[in-house]
Amino acid sequence: MGKLILLLLATSLFGCATVEPGHRGLYFDVRRGLQHDVLTPGLHWTGVFDRIDDFDVTYSTRAEEVRTTSSEGLQLDLKLAVIYRPIVTELYELDTEIGTDYYREVIGPEFRSAARGVFARHSYLELLRKNEQIEDEIEADLRRRTTGKRVEIASVTLEAIQYAPEIARAVQDKLTAEQDAGRQKTILENEAMRRKLDLEHQAEQARISADSALRAKQQEAEVARAQAQLDKIRAESESEKRVINAKAEAEVSRLVSRAKAEQARAENQALTPLAVMMRGYEALEALGGTDTHIMLGDWSRVPSFLFPALTGTKIATPGTKGGKL
Repeated sequence: MGKLILLLLATSLFGCATVEPGHRGLYFDVRRGLQHDVLTPGLHWTGVFDRIDDFDVTYSTRAEEVRTTSSEGLQLDLKLAVIYRPIVTELYELDTEIGTDYYREVIGPEFRSAARGVFARHSYLELLRKNEQIEDEIEADLRRRTTGKRVEIASVTLEAIQYAPEIARAVQDKLTAEQDAGRQKTILENEAMRRKLDLEHQAEQARISADSALRAKQQEAEVARAQAQLDKIRAESESEKRVINAKAEAEVSRLVSRAKAEQARAENQALTPLAVMMRGYEALEALGGTDTHIMLGDWSRVPSFLFPALTGTKIATPGTKGGKL
């Protein structure tokens, strides 16, 4: 207990300051002035008359209510917010040039001025449609204005817009009309899509029917071609059959004629003069018939070629010497 009391007495006599996490400090000595070294979070001893300038180096957010006018000259009440922080490596310059209250001295005025300038270039109808674009324009303008002021601008956001009563009514009416038009457009698009699908379905059915009919015709044509091919083959087979039969019959006739000729030739080769004479007698017998007597006269008047001379045989004819029949 006694040690704690002594520590408190020493602190009150010699002085100390604490730098919180997320903060940085610069030590100010009344004899030597502001020091360049940046103090990190922790407990730092100071003299009785010295101090530590504390800087929050985390991202901070400040909101500003800005009254401005649109490009049409209509009044607008806006609520915007800016996110910023000091540049840690330039805390000495920030403290010596501007001070610890740098937002009120630099960022705030430049922020409001940049916002008024950007909104004056836009119509009030664009505030909702181009919200992000307007925020980017204000952020870019604010960064340009604070260049070299030892601060970092992270972003700008548009928190709220309050229109004049007549503008609010006009905007509401416009939004309502746009919503109605959107609903009507959706209905028409749906109807058009349904009609398109119906037409596509009908076209598909027609195409399927046409394909089926075409396939049926193709099948019929294939059957007809196959039948024609069969008929052709059958006709060719019949023709070939007839040709073969004709050739066979001709060959048979030729062979029969040849056989008969061979037979006749063989018979002629085997016929002797005596056989010829006997055949003559047989012919006369057949000519005379039964009980018919034929009286032969002078054989010399009979042509001798009917009774050719036999080799080694002498036949006597009537009226000649040598014998009688």
